[in-house]
Amino acid sequence: MLNWYLAHCRPREEERALLHLENQGVECFCPLIEVKRIIRGKRIVRNEALFSGYLFLRANLKETSATTLRSTRGVRNLVRFGEEFCAVPDELIFELMCRTGDPRLGDKLSDLPSAGDKVSIHSGPFAGMEAIYQEADGDNRAMLLITLLQSQTRGSFANTDFTRLPE
Repeated sequence: MLNWYLAHCRPREEERALLHLENQGVECFCPLIEVKRIIRGKRIVRNEALFSGYLFLRANLKETSATTLRSTRGVRNLVRFGEEFCAVPDELIFELMCRTGDPRLGDKLSDLPSAGDKVSIHSGPFAGMEAIYQEADGDNRAMLLITLLQSQTRGSFANTDFTRLPE
């Protein structure tokens, strides 16, 4: 099963590790942030790793050997607690991608509704009804505007209970 893991990199070699891991076909993510610095009297803006010395990689450790990943140029080791490698939740990686503006999010976010979109409820007591997406209500729920008895009512629904209708 594919999981996200945390890799500890050699000092200032996150880019090298990222390049070599991607050449091996491993999906990687190194969150970057813009940092403004004054170098030799000039203000310079550059992208630096949010977690200096670390990057996230997605692999199935039953198919890909941890030794192969560990011996990749730029990688020092995979983070682990005792004998178990530290699996990072998908939600955390998704949240980091959102906050850093990762370009890979375009495909993942295109299916999510935005305020005012029509959605179809496919499970629960209101299955088969249409509603209007209002806003997110936490990480796993959303507020929908639903018409009941000729009046509009707001309700909280699980994100898995509805899908966006095509326009």
